[in-house]
Amino acid sequence: MKRILFCLTAFVFALSCGPSVNPQLKEKIDGQFAAASTRNFGAAGRFIKPMPYAVGQYVIHGTTDSDGKRSINRTMIAGKADGGWVIETGALNTAEETAVQLCVRGLEKAAASGNAEGVEIVWLKIKNEKGEIQRVEGPVLTMMRAMYKGTLSSLNVKLAAYVDGGMISVPAGSFVGTNRVETEATFFGRTLRSTGWYHRAVPINGMVKSVSDDGKNQTVLLGFGLRGAVSEF
Repeated sequence: MKRILFCLTAFVFALSCGPSVNPQLKEKIDGQFAAASTRNFGAAGRFIKPMPYAVGQYVIHGTTDSDGKRSINRTMIAGKADGGWVIETGALNTAEETAVQLCVRGLEKAAASGNAEGVEIVWLKIKNEKGEIQRVEGPVLTMMRAMYKGTLSSLNVKLAAYVDGGMISVPAGSFVGTNRVETEATFFGRTLRSTGWYHRAVPINGMVKSVSDDGKNQTVLLGFGLRGAVSEF
């Protein structure tokens, strides 16, 4: 059986990374990677799709690339407005820390069906490293909306099989009875394959760990919660 996994991470903006390294940001990243939880999450049945969205949910993932560089991405459900969910994503690397909010309509239907065609970005806000916030709407948003809807339409992640992934330990805790999934995603004609481990205790996207087929990139769950997310805006 094949299903489509709609990842909220598709909404994360591609933020350029400067060549300089900020020691304070590096220390912050290393600290989050080093913080290990002793919590254990039991088997919760087969992961089919993420749990229903609710305001306050959040996940924090840390990624290590082929060069050993670390970065952190945070995704949270910040609220509801204008008939849609307000999704907030934050990106932290050794050069900068930024945040984006998007008001998105049609998100639940897309997550259930795997078809992102009906997703509509109503507005977005961008917060830069200086704390300045810019709201984007109108003609500028129209151009950006088309770009991101195109990106979502090109995302094709298939869950080809469900395999017991056993227990996976990450900084966020130990997860028993994960579902190991071989995924294949196509971005602008380029196919990327990876292995992911998912658990029903994790909100928003369910992901506990992901490793690229070549082993050069790894993402692990650093923290999550069903409530209490704090907005950067």
